[in-house]
Amino acid sequence: MTKRVELLAPAGDLNRGIIALDFGADAIYFGAQQYSLRARASNFTPDNIREISEYAHSKNKHIYLVANILCHEPMLPGFKPFLDNVMKYKPDAFISSDPFIISSIHKNYPEAQIHVSTQQSITNSKGALFFKKNGATRVILSREVSYDELKQMTKALNGAIEVETFVHGAVCIAYSGRCMLSNNFCFRDANIGGCAQSCRWQMSLFDGDKEISEYFTMSAKDMCQLQNTKKLIKANVASFKIEGRMKSEHYIATVVNDYRKTIDAYYDGVNPGKQYINDVAAAANRETSIAWFDGKPGIQQMLYHEEAKKVTQNFVFSITSKVNANTYVILSRNNFKLTDKFEILSQKQKDIVNIGVSKIVDKDGNEIEVAKTPMSVLTVTFEKDIDLLPNDIVRIKAK
Repeated sequence: MTKRVELLAPAGDLNRGIIALDFGADAIYFGAQQYSLRARASNFTPDNIREISEYAHSKNKHIYLVANILCHEPMLPGFKPFLDNVMKYKPDAFISSDPFIISSIHKNYPEAQIHVSTQQSITNSKGALFFKKNGATRVILSREVSYDELKQMTKALNGAIEVETFVHGAVCIAYSGRCMLSNNFCFRDANIGGCAQSCRWQMSLFDGDKEISEYFTMSAKDMCQLQNTKKLIKANVASFKIEGRMKSEHYIATVVNDYRKTIDAYYDGVNPGKQYINDVAAAANRETSIAWFDGKPGIQQMLYHEEAKKVTQNFVFSITSKVNANTYVILSRNNFKLTDKFEILSQKQKDIVNIGVSKIVDKDGNEIEVAKTPMSVLTVTFEKDIDLLPNDIVRIKAK
C-alpha cells in the first residue's frame, strides 16, 4: 500500500496548533516571529516553538516552520542567527520561497527538509525538479494548477519529489499571492506579510461617471475540495494543505475534523456522503467553490456582489476537564442557555453528538440559566453520560 496522504493544518498560535493536532492533523505549519508572512497572525515565540515541537513529536506528528518571506536586502544578515536558533527545536521541515533562504538552509543544515512555498508558483514537473536539485524535498503547488495538470505532473515526477496541494481556504485573485493592491492602497506589502486584503473591500463600480454597482469586490470564493478527496489521493499527492493561520479555533477544529474523517473514510473503503461537506459549510463565513480544480475558474468562483454568508454554527464552549461521567469544567466562548440544544465536535466520537445540558454552575457554585460572559470557567452537566477530552468543541445551531 502506498503512503497515506498527510493532512496538514495551519497554526496561528500555540493553542490553535494543539487543537489542529488533537482533531486529526498529521502535521501543522506555523511562523516564527521573523521571516514569516502572515504578519497579523500571532506567530510563535521560541518557547512556543519548543512547546509545540514537544507536543507534536510526542504524538508522532510533524511541525513545519514557515520562513516564506521574500527577503529584502536588510533582512539577509539576520537569517543565519535565526536559523541556528530555531534548529534546536527540531522542525521537521521549513516552508520557504526565497532562493537565499532555501540555499542558506540547505548549505548550513543539509539534513533539513525544505518544502518550497506555493509563492514560487510551481506549475510543472521541471520546476519541481529544479528545486529538488537545490535541496528541496517537497514542492507546494500553485493554487492555479488544475486536477488534470496535477495528474500529469505527479506522473512525470514518478515520486522524485513530494507534491503538496492546497485543498481548503482562501484563494488569492493575484497569481499565487503576487499582489500589489495592498501596497498601493495603504502601503502594506503583501509579500512581507502585511496584506490588507484590498480585494475584499467593498467598492463602488462605475462606467465613466455612471455608478453601475454600489457593492463590488474582486474577491474569489474560498476553496473546498472535500468532494474531490478521492481523486486527489489517487493522483499521488503527498500532503493536503488547509489554509488559515488567522482562522479561529472552532474553524480549525471543524475543518481539520471533516477532512480527517473524509480521508479516513477513503482508506476504510467507506462512502462518507455529504455529511462532512455540510458540516464544514456550516462553520465557514464565506462561500466556497472548487477553484481551479476543473480548469480556469469563471465568474461562478467569484464574490463580485456577495456579502459574507452567515455562519450557522455558534461555538459556545470548549471542554477543559472532566468531573464525572456527565459533568465537565468548561471555558465559555459565546452566550448560551440551559434550554439550547448542543452538538459536540469530539476528538474521540466518530460522528457529531447531539445533546442537552441539565445544569450550568458558575465559579461561585451558583446554578445559572444563561452563560453570558465569554472566557468564563463554568461547570456543565450534560443530560447523559459522555466521554469527552480537553479542547472538544461544543456548539449550537444558529437560528
